[in-house]
Amino acid sequence: MKKIAISEVFYSIQGEGKTVGIPSVFVRLGGCNLMCGGMGTQFDGELHNDAEWRCDTVEVWMKAQSKEVKEVLPKDCIEAIKNGAHIILTGGEPMMQQTQLEEFIKYVKFDLNVDAFFEVETNGTILPSEYLLKNINLFNCSPKLTNSGNDKSITYKPEVVKELNKQETIFKFVVSSEKDWKEIQDDYLFLVDKKKVYLMPAGENQDLLNNNKEEVVNLAISNHLNFTTRLHIDIWNKKTGV
Repeated sequence: MKKIAISEVFYSIQGEGKTVGIPSVFVRLGGCNLMCGGMGTQFDGELHNDAEWRCDTVEVWMKAQSKEVKEVLPKDCIEAIKNGAHIILTGGEPMMQQTQLEEFIKYVKFDLNVDAFFEVETNGTILPSEYLLKNINLFNCSPKLTNSGNDKSITYKPEVVKELNKQETIFKFVVSSEKDWKEIQDDYLFLVDKKKVYLMPAGENQDLLNNNKEEVVNLAISNHLNFTTRLHIDIWNKKTGV
């Protein structure tokens, strides 16, 4: 059995998107194929490559441990899943470990809760396997715009986005300025169902989040789109582990 690279596992509530507020077990996988904040931010914590925000979990997902799938979940998380908590497969980029995720899902459904609800948080650059497309209940796809400091040649994968649009998926965009909205319009709104689009303000702490929350919610209202805040930051002012 293949081992899975895990950086943290904890029980909390979903803080973003369509299922915000629902009890959830977060399984954060190690590794990512992007570096939001620009290459170098993982070393100095600064913004590079014209990035306007940085990945707020990079320090966590870069430090992963290999575990057997049956060793991933602590007792409180097992109890939560048996009581109906969603399972959020996040990262980093979970789609880099698809074979391992398939084994983990089978374990949970067979040993813990046959009706377990799985969400995947993905950047929309890697096509999920047929098994994952059939067994993930909700894809939380967050395509990365140029404000992430990544080159568009590695972030913009229309064929992946179009396939995910056929699934139960939301498309969550991190917005820090009006130009981000123009990029969403130009590159994505013709690929996805508008009702699936969520705008989320950039911000890894309460101060940064509050700086542009009102601007982004007004963008969502005026364009008839969904809005999501980052509930875990609103409540705890923490990015991970809550």
